[in-house]
Parts: sequence; C-alpha cells; structure tokens
Amino acid sequence: MSAEFLAVPTVVGSFPHAAAAALVDRIFARLPEMPAWPQLPARDFRESMYVQYSEGLPGATVDAERQRITFQGGEALAGELEAFYAAVVGEDVERFAIGRDYALGMHLFFERLRATPAAARPRWAKGQVTGPFSFAMTVTDENKRALAYTPELYEVAVQGMALKARWLARRLRELCDGALVVLDEPYLCSFGSAFVNVPREDVIGAIDGAASAVHAEGALAGLHCCGNTDWSLVLATGIDVINFDAHDYFQGLSLYPAELRAFIERGGVLSWGIVPTTRPVEEDAAPALVAKLEDELGQLAAKGLDRERLLRQMLLTPSCGMGSQSVADAERVLDVLVEVSAELRRRERLA
Repeated sequence: MSAEFLAVPTVVGSFPHAAAAALVDRIFARLPEMPAWPQLPARDFRESMYVQYSEGLPGATVDAERQRITFQGGEALAGELEAFYAAVVGEDVERFAIGRDYALGMHLFFERLRATPAAARPRWAKGQVTGPFSFAMTVTDENKRALAYTPELYEVAVQGMALKARWLARRLRELCDGALVVLDEPYLCSFGSAFVNVPREDVIGAIDGAASAVHAEGALAGLHCCGNTDWSLVLATGIDVINFDAHDYFQGLSLYPAELRAFIERGGVLSWGIVPTTRPVEEDAAPALVAKLEDELGQLAAKGLDRERLLRQMLLTPSCGMGSQSVADAERVLDVLVEVSAELRRRERLA
C-alpha cells in the first residue's frame, strides 16, 4: 500500500445536522478531493455510532424510545448465530448491508456519486465503521455486560464490524477508484487500564481482521482514536491510515518514533486531526493551526522521520467527529479545515 495525499482535507464522520441532502452537497463542495459520507445522530437515534452498525446482527435489540441498544442471549440466539456464521464463512458480504434508515447520509452520498459522470467523480471517497474493539467494549448484553466478555457475542462484534466495513468498502470502490474505510476506536483510550480485561493480541487480531476485510475490496483501512492510547498496538496492525488528534494529543503518538518510522516507510498515512472539535474554533484560526502542524512535523523530523514523506503521506481532519457541536460550530470547523489545507500546501509548495 502506498498513497500520497499531500494534505488533502476530509472529515471524521459525525455532524450535528438534520438536513441530510444539503449537508451532502456542502461536503462535496468543500471536500472535492476526498468527500466523506456524514453520520447524522441528531436526525435519528439509529445513526448513533454503535446502533448504526448493529442492523442485522444476531441478538441485537434497538430500543428507539429509550435510545439504547442491547444484545440478547439465550436459545433464540443460537439459530441466529448459525445463519450469521454461515454468512461469515461464505463471505456473504451483502448480508451486512447498512440500510437507509440507519445511514441516510451514506445513501444520499452514494446517490450523489452515481449521478456524477465517472470522469468527474472524486478519485477518493471515505466512510467509517465503529471499530470491533470499541463496539465489543461499549455495547452490552441484557445483563449490562460488555459483549467483549461473552465469547459468542464478542465474535459477533468482531466479525460483524469487519463485514460491515467490507460492505462499505465494496460500495465505495464501485463508485470511486480509491476508498478509505476508517475504524472508529475511541475505546482504545482505555486499553491497558484496570477496566479493560482483553488481551493485547485479541485487540490486534480484531483490528487486523477488519483491516483485512477492507483490503479484500481493494480499499485502504484506517483507524481513528481521538485521545491517548498505546499507539504501538495500532502500529503493530495492518492499518494503512492512522487518524489521531494532532491538536491536543500529538505528544502521545510522538513517543513511538521507531514504530512510526516503520509505518511511514511501508507507505502508511498519518491523518492529522488538527482542527479542534471540543471547543468553538475562531474563524481566523487557520494560520495558528498551520504553525502548530509545522512544529509537530519538525518534532517528528528531529526524531528521525522523513519530513517530506510525512507531508506526502498526510491527510487533514477535525480532531474528532462533530456530532455534539452546534451546526454553526461544525460549519466553522469545516471551513477552517479547508483553509488549513490550502495554507499548508501553499507554504510547503505541495502540488
């Protein structure tokens, strides 16, 4: 795998908007090189990050009124598991489709691409799926026990997210030459704590399984974590793109220069979450954010990484999803992101 993005801007996933069609139009207008379909949790509870990818999984029960999702065990699960594993073994990718009710923004995104002549479509398109580790650690069974601690339900989480990611990669690759599917793994911030009793090799195996599923469709596999984690774990996987919070948590990633250098040398891409989403962003924030980026690039170069290669193998994003922001703040983040990309490219003379 090798891809040169030259500081292309894209987004993480979630938006606070409820008007899906207008937002999709805006994304294509502002992010023409790598548009990404928007998750819209404010539109429908089923678009929240854990519910959105539960559709059709054995045992999944969505309570829209109480806005919660649980997985049910017992005798009824056995029959569902048999059909589920038959689909997994038979690589029945279409069984893992994400429906329009669960992802309106995604389906409108696909429709927009189909309506665009092939020669005028963007070369790259991006989508996202909840990562298998975070899904297994966050979603619970009827006894409020995380799926990760019930073997058969853990496998449902791991295999289910991998096949959802593969289905998404297939749809994107049908419409664009290049596709990036990112695993959203916020729970990695808790890995290694007393609250997580999942072996390191199991976490690596789950991430690698999802990455391999994406690779099977000819797409790149990314991983997003918006806080500190054991980045050596992520860098030990087959992930192609690492999306991290470069605004508030750069130092955590910089602690692994040898692993980062190996990642970059094999063609890995760093996706710098440089525009903060935890606080309102000033309209004139772009110059300061570019200066911050250049300082961080300098720090990695001082640790032995090739600065020019870091620039070539670079994407830019907000630090996290924007679903919890106001619409006005999210719009400002998007505008500042585009300005940061343009200014960095100008300063660094990126073609």
